[in-house]
Amino acid sequence: MKKVLVPLTGRPLDRRAVTSAFLVAQRFGAQVEGLSVMPQVEIRTSIESAAIPAALMEQLVRIGQADQAQVVEGARHLFDEIAGRFAGLTASWRQATGPLAETFSEEARLADLAVIAQASDGTNAMGPAIEAALFGSGRPVLLAPLAESTSVGGAVAVAWDGGSAAARAVGAALPVLRRAEKVAILSADSPDEGRAANPERLSEYLAMHGITSTVWKIPASGHAIAKALLGAAKDGGCDLLVMGAYGHSRVREMVWGGVTLNVLREPPPLPILMAH
Repeated sequence: MKKVLVPLTGRPLDRRAVTSAFLVAQRFGAQVEGLSVMPQVEIRTSIESAAIPAALMEQLVRIGQADQAQVVEGARHLFDEIAGRFAGLTASWRQATGPLAETFSEEARLADLAVIAQASDGTNAMGPAIEAALFGSGRPVLLAPLAESTSVGGAVAVAWDGGSAAARAVGAALPVLRRAEKVAILSADSPDEGRAANPERLSEYLAMHGITSTVWKIPASGHAIAKALLGAAKDGGCDLLVMGAYGHSRVREMVWGGVTLNVLREPPPLPILMAH
């Protein structure tokens, strides 16, 4: 792992995301790139444009640009402050103008890991960016926890159901798993039928990569799975959960509910590495 990308938007959640990004990078000696994404300042509709004198419209755009510059400056100050705690790591800064979700997803394609924090105010402000990165970047996404991280990847729990999304998450997490002091495989006490769903077989596969793991069975079904996974990982002393994202289609998840949607409703109690 050589490059970790983290977007900054000027919200308080930036601190949680940036701290998690540097903690992951510290394990690998990786570079952290801060990405400041600001929307294009413009008068939104042609009616508004026609109703406002040109001079006033230019002034409004300048005010909007000045406000954005102030937000970017604050975000850069936060990024540099946290980078200063991690001596020896390389940090870089990139600014972009455009939609956050689209820009973050595209930039994440040139990183080994994208780190982002969910809003804790119930607005799901970062939801579109998280989904865009999961579906459009081809890279794993790390969700920062509700409280500022102190460690990421020392003890790792892997949620396993034998599905393709879970397999991609495990593949993406192999560099982290190799460096972990403890790896636990979380499996439902009544796993889905299928050869790959057997957690013991995942344990055997990880052993081929030099990774020692244990299997933890969790009693969970339906909507309780997300809560049980997070609870088992947290109670077991893990500082990272690895899981597949959207094992079913987004439509099915929205209609019937699903583990991914339940996890994305609010910031988790520990970092989560997800892949789709």
